[in-house]
Amino acid sequence: MSHQLPKRQRANNGSEDIFSKLPESLISRILSLLSTKDAFRTSVLSKKWRHRWTCITKLVMDDSDFYSRKKTKQCFLNFMYRILLLTKWESFSLVIGANKYDASLVNAWISSILHRTVRNLCIKSKLELSFSALTSHFLFNCRSLEELVLEMTLCAVVVPSIFLYFGQLKFLKLSGITFTHEDPNYSESLKLHFPVLKKFETINCTWSFSKGITVDAPLLESVLINQYPKSLPYKPNMCAIKFSAPKLKNFTYHVDGHISPDVVLLDRSSAHNASANITLYICNDRVAETGNCIILLLKQLNQVLAKSRLDILHSFVMLSHLELGLVTCEVLLGLLLKSPVLKTMVFKGLSKFDQELLNSASVPDCFVSTLQMVKIGRVHGYDHELCFAKFVMENGLVLERLNFGALPYNLKAIEEFKEKLFSFKKGFKSYAIVDFSYGY
Repeated sequence: MSHQLPKRQRANNGSEDIFSKLPESLISRILSLLSTKDAFRTSVLSKKWRHRWTCITKLVMDDSDFYSRKKTKQCFLNFMYRILLLTKWESFSLVIGANKYDASLVNAWISSILHRTVRNLCIKSKLELSFSALTSHFLFNCRSLEELVLEMTLCAVVVPSIFLYFGQLKFLKLSGITFTHEDPNYSESLKLHFPVLKKFETINCTWSFSKGITVDAPLLESVLINQYPKSLPYKPNMCAIKFSAPKLKNFTYHVDGHISPDVVLLDRSSAHNASANITLYICNDRVAETGNCIILLLKQLNQVLAKSRLDILHSFVMLSHLELGLVTCEVLLGLLLKSPVLKTMVFKGLSKFDQELLNSASVPDCFVSTLQMVKIGRVHGYDHELCFAKFVMENGLVLERLNFGALPYNLKAIEEFKEKLFSFKKGFKSYAIVDFSYGY
């Protein structure tokens, strides 16, 4: 009896034996499914597991996981130091919330991560931060990166060279970063070479290079540029961005305010199959200027010579769904005439126009053969809206549904609009369903 172990100690030894005897492949699998913090906690399971957490190749460090009533900032700092000193990773994700850290400390973390052979790096930070010269050096000389995500808030990065090369990078996403050259008097363009890059994304990024930047990416398939200058505390520098991307398939451009005319596709002939998604929130005082910029941008995707504002557009031979905001009748007709297989058309509203425009207009091909549904987001009962609705019903030979959105406080005008429209529909014997939806 004197040699018997206490019951709790025997149970602990038994548990330790069980965990120690697990095969290496299973232990690695278990650790890979745990968060970094939970993987660290497994070190208490047995002696064999004590240092296994240091072999994790995919690390996720989120400072919000380390804050509670019982834990302080120092808890996260201590764990961060251990991670950087003891682990060997291939993928590292660092998330810094609203908690304040010294900029030199964050730069030291990022430099240490980049100094290793890291393949996938994701840094998300709500701190206002400037990359140090050392951090920038490691960033632009990290040859192992395959995926790079920098989602920052008011981050400044100094570029040490005029030519940057990322030989292994396949995915790039940048947000909230201002790039400048180390020489304030530098007046040349910046060249970025990505031999295997497939996806390029930027959100509210500024490139302070007077002659713009050139992205050379022979395998690039997708470009997404989101620019919301109204959300920034400063006016961004909209310099030219040139893409040499012969394999381009998807081009997305979202802009709140003035669109920069200097987005240039250098390989237009090779990108003729690319699809474009361009969303603009136009300033009322710059409608004409922004419209011209849109035309110039679309022109690059269609390889046509400049004529007039709408003649410049080539046919959208594969376009089946068209969605617009408030639009003029001239622009709407121009797009319809260029969309021979359009099936559905949705737009928020129609600006006032001279009704003679429709009397002399050619009937778009899609009206005769493919257009099945038209939805107008907001009507007010105006004569020009009724005129366009009649034009659609009269010429839409395969039209199945015509939907109008209206405000509930404008019921009298809408009822008069409906009465005139249904009277026309009855006389013309249109088979399309006409309905109204009310809401704000």
